[in-house]
Amino acid sequence: MSILSIEFLALVLGTVIVYYIIPLKLRWWVLLAASAFFYALAGWQGCIWLVLVAAETFLMSLLQERLVQKERTTEKTEELIRKRREEAEEKGTEKASGEGNPGLEDVWPLPEEDLPGLPEKGWFSSARKIRKLRKILLAVTIILPFAAMAFTKYYGCLRAWIVSMPELSLILPLGLSYFTFQSVGYTVDIYRGKYAAEKNPLKYLLFVSFFPQMTQGPISPYPQLMPQLTRGNRFDPDNFVMGVQLALWGYFKKMIIADRLAEVTSSVNADNRGWFILLSVIIYAIRLYADFSGGMDVIRGAAKMLGIDMVENFKRPFFSFSVAEYWRRWHISLGVWFRSYLFYPLTTSGFGLALSKLGKKLFGKKAGRGLPATISTIIIFFLIGIWHTANGNAVIFGLYFGLVMGIEILLEPAFKKLKKKLHVNEKKLYWKIFTMIRTWILILIPQYFAFTDGPETALKLIGNTFANWNFEKAGLQFTAVMSSLSWYIAGIAFVIMLAVDIICEIRPNLNQALAKTRFYIRWPVLLLLILSILIYGCYGAGYDPTAFLYTHF
Repeated sequence: MSILSIEFLALVLGTVIVYYIIPLKLRWWVLLAASAFFYALAGWQGCIWLVLVAAETFLMSLLQERLVQKERTTEKTEELIRKRREEAEEKGTEKASGEGNPGLEDVWPLPEEDLPGLPEKGWFSSARKIRKLRKILLAVTIILPFAAMAFTKYYGCLRAWIVSMPELSLILPLGLSYFTFQSVGYTVDIYRGKYAAEKNPLKYLLFVSFFPQMTQGPISPYPQLMPQLTRGNRFDPDNFVMGVQLALWGYFKKMIIADRLAEVTSSVNADNRGWFILLSVIIYAIRLYADFSGGMDVIRGAAKMLGIDMVENFKRPFFSFSVAEYWRRWHISLGVWFRSYLFYPLTTSGFGLALSKLGKKLFGKKAGRGLPATISTIIIFFLIGIWHTANGNAVIFGLYFGLVMGIEILLEPAFKKLKKKLHVNEKKLYWKIFTMIRTWILILIPQYFAFTDGPETALKLIGNTFANWNFEKAGLQFTAVMSSLSWYIAGIAFVIMLAVDIICEIRPNLNQALAKTRFYIRWPVLLLLILSILIYGCYGAGYDPTAFLYTHF
């Protein structure tokens, strides 16, 4: 079921109605039923996969919590025994310097049967062994779902390289990456002792399968999402209106801008030349912006109608002043996940410390400190690249961003010195414009690889971009890929989107302000959005409502 379909709208509306008419304590059951219904329509194979991942991470988290408690108890016991032995040694020394040898009653201040004890052998014989067991169980919990996900996502690509491999009919479950990341992240948090594990398996299943987030995220942290799902939210007119507004704005971006511009980007091939290739790459970036942010707005809007605030996953990335800031604004929850569960463990591990020592030898004390962050960033973006898909373009896309950001980290001390020598004022408008344009250029280069089918095509398009910049037949080139009317519609819609994003940069709570403004201002805006979507949106015969670019990741 696509979030653009009439069925999804009916599901959201029905869920909202039933949710608010039953008692507060039972409202989480409505969300669970709606999520089960939504996911069941995606196929029984996906349901089995979802339940297996949820069951594994749920049970392992409970086990981890018990082992954490056991480890703490064992540490206290070991500490008590250590103190008793130290006391015994002190008393023994005093007795030896006096008369006779110390007896048992002098060595141990309590009767022997009252002393704490630990098993002589096995996993529970020491806190160190329990900690090792916990690490092994965590590794199993992480490896199993990720290995299964990798096998399902990449077997077809691997078979294309190794023809002798048997052909398998594998179905990629809806939202596989999102619920895998979310459930594994929860398990790691329990391992770290950040919060108590969920004891109710059905409530945990709701956390993993909440239906709005299943198509393209976000990857929600347990402490942020879970209380909102289970507490039962009271009806708030402002929340409902903000949810409707957010969803309509998402439909506007997706159906009027992204889907209309798809005609342009799908028409580009290796034989094209000149400025039109560059324009197509820019249009692809705009299309992806509208597609992803539009989908996220629909998802967050649906949740907001139920009184649930989902984490912001997309925050106007093309207003960034650096590539690092761009990735802090683009697919925010994925970046937070990788930073929390991969970047920080890598940089603070023995591997990271060894890299830091090596970096100090190679690049000096200040620059060398950044080597662990540089290598970790490259590894993470390589993984983000192949997460999108396992082909040469995805690898280049990921490594490109990893190298750009890694070099930025490594050379940051040198850049600071250079800016200081040149007396650069980073608050001045000229510098902000320069850094924004620089960031745009660095972001556009990998887009050549993002929307082509192979490195050869991408490299050929990059070369052809600088050839034959002839504008004599520009009008024919435009109308050859899309009608003049569609160009006007997409252009006006883009300007509206840009204007709204600029306002949101200045006033982030625009949605809330519109929801609370007077009805004679709010309703014309909403009616205009609805009419624009109905008149100018892409839908009807031949339209594929499932074709969100991020749905299949």
